[in-house]
Amino acid sequence: MPRKAEEKNMKHELVSNEKLYDDLVCNFEEFHTQNSQSDLLDFRNKWEDDCDYSDYKTIEDLLENVTLEEMQKSQIVSVDIKDIFSSEESLGGCDRPLWSIRKPSAIKQQHNSLNRHGCYIEDAAGVLSGMLRPHPVLVGEDGKTYKWQLVKYIGNNRVAMKLFAHAGESTRVLMRIRFHQPGLSPKEYIAIESELHATDAGDRSGQNEQQKFTSGYRANREPETYCFNFLKKHEIGYGTIMQQEGVDDDDWLKVNSLQGIKDGKGNGHFKKYGEDHVSYALKTIKEVAEVTEEEVVGATPVEAFSLMYFIYTTCGKKNGENVRPMFTEEQLHDYFVALFKSRNKDDNGLEDPLLLSDLSWSGGVKDVAYICAKTFWPTIKGYWRKHISLGDSKTSFSTDCHANKKLVEFSKDRHLKKEILGMVA
Repeated sequence: MPRKAEEKNMKHELVSNEKLYDDLVCNFEEFHTQNSQSDLLDFRNKWEDDCDYSDYKTIEDLLENVTLEEMQKSQIVSVDIKDIFSSEESLGGCDRPLWSIRKPSAIKQQHNSLNRHGCYIEDAAGVLSGMLRPHPVLVGEDGKTYKWQLVKYIGNNRVAMKLFAHAGESTRVLMRIRFHQPGLSPKEYIAIESELHATDAGDRSGQNEQQKFTSGYRANREPETYCFNFLKKHEIGYGTIMQQEGVDDDDWLKVNSLQGIKDGKGNGHFKKYGEDHVSYALKTIKEVAEVTEEEVVGATPVEAFSLMYFIYTTCGKKNGENVRPMFTEEQLHDYFVALFKSRNKDDNGLEDPLLLSDLSWSGGVKDVAYICAKTFWPTIKGYWRKHISLGDSKTSFSTDCHANKKLVEFSKDRHLKKEILGMVA
């Protein structure tokens, strides 16, 4: 904290007439950019507001008489909405205030909540959370004023609901605030707020996977950072996070879910199948997507190919050490590409095309081993005999094959196990 924080002649001032950091937007201004005055007139007197914060200190009162001890602790104060800024994800920040203001689904949710209660309820709204970022110069030109900007990291929808309840008029909300340590970089301030936002996001069902991932990444959390770098290495896009980080992913294949890889190194698919096998899965999926002309792939194909690489490039006909695997990574990759090319020829339409999206949970079946068996048999057996086998017997890639037994073991459904056995026979 500033060494002179308690000097009698030093003052603390809230800056709200301009944004001090590039990642910030003013919630109040953005709300009015989205909603015209004529639109807001329709909401006048539609919803009441039962909030009474008269027993709480205002942020202005706090700053006027703040002590060094108070600056080192969190404080609950009432704040004017027009003084609130938020860190916007699309500007390199950690939150999504513009989403809560512009997205029709978010607006509908806000109106439904107000309609359900008939008003903005203090008990339901609870306490928002924010941090006071210091002015980059910290001390004003007079040499006697510390300047701060209030950055909210929890409460976007509640701010919007409060504004709707008052037809766009700025009123006060309750917020728990802390002071940032002056002298840090903008990225460090974002990281601190991101960590707090990510912790909160993990406990809220209203946050989707992409929001949680972005929050965790901005907070420099190890799982999200590892996942981001893994995707970047393989030139796989997800949401808008790559572009926000200055990476041009326009021509990259996109994944619509991070299931299995979002928890980072040593977890999820990386633990279950091995990072090398997940890497080969993405390599194959990218090449196959060029054949099928798909631009987005789901989580199931990633797991299905990872499973196949894990089993069939490490397991052979028999169990034991020094046993030759059924395929090398390159051989299995070539099979997958050949299969999809064969199934997607522009011919007489005698066979339905095979797409990556076909490798998905359907009809209540959520068993990846079953999906693999249904998709890749019997063609994988025929390909192995023609291109890989070295004079092995015809039964060497059947039910007695150790690799196939491993595939069956991965199924958790005893009824599906029987079906898989029938497929690989």
